[in-house]
Amino acid sequence: MNLSVQTPDLVLTAIVLVGMLQVAWLSVALFRRRVARDVIQKSIPPLFAIWVVMWPIYHDPRWIWAGIGMLACFVLLPLLLRRPFWRDLRRAWAAPPSPVDYRLKKPTPFWPLAFFVATLGIAAGLFQSIPEFGLGIALTVCLAQPAASWLDHFGFLALGFPAHPQQTLPGHLLLVLAAAGLCSWSVHVYHGIDWQPLLMATSVAGIAASVARALVPGSWNQPAAAAAMGVVLWLL
Repeated sequence: MNLSVQTPDLVLTAIVLVGMLQVAWLSVALFRRRVARDVIQKSIPPLFAIWVVMWPIYHDPRWIWAGIGMLACFVLLPLLLRRPFWRDLRRAWAAPPSPVDYRLKKPTPFWPLAFFVATLGIAAGLFQSIPEFGLGIALTVCLAQPAASWLDHFGFLALGFPAHPQQTLPGHLLLVLAAAGLCSWSVHVYHGIDWQPLLMATSVAGIAASVARALVPGSWNQPAAAAAMGVVLWLL
């Protein structure tokens, strides 16, 4: 089945391309100024929330996959190109030294941003059939999960999970509350329902994301959290 070509779809695809170029340039600029890699990587997902908010504008939502494909290409290009810019981008987006999967006891094989792209892909896939749920999960991926990671960085009330000992109670609470709010707002956008009464139901999805984030080893917890939210929202 051929994709229908509409101006909004092409414009939004161009926005993703320009956005990725800007993100790559900014990542290299910060890396060359010796900004920590984890700070650079945690700052990237929220930038794509601007694009995700525009998903309902797509005439043919399958065009979202063009944007996901561009994100994937930018993750792969630093591995293939050897120019100084791409070399520094590879270093800026690389995993921290000795990234250990605490359960499998071996290095995580993929870059952190590769997991972000995969997780956003799960949300995009759900968006094709149930857009109100896909939009909420995508916003959770871009906003709630990074915010929880930032809170974990302070180490206050660390929970000491075997797979993720650095995760904290405030981080998990923020994830649950933010995910519930974003998913409720997404349902409101599509159906005009007051979003506050939906918080009780969507908070169950936030709890599912929190559990997956705590129990699934390594960066695999990101796509696992998105998939858990999708299953719970579909059941509800």
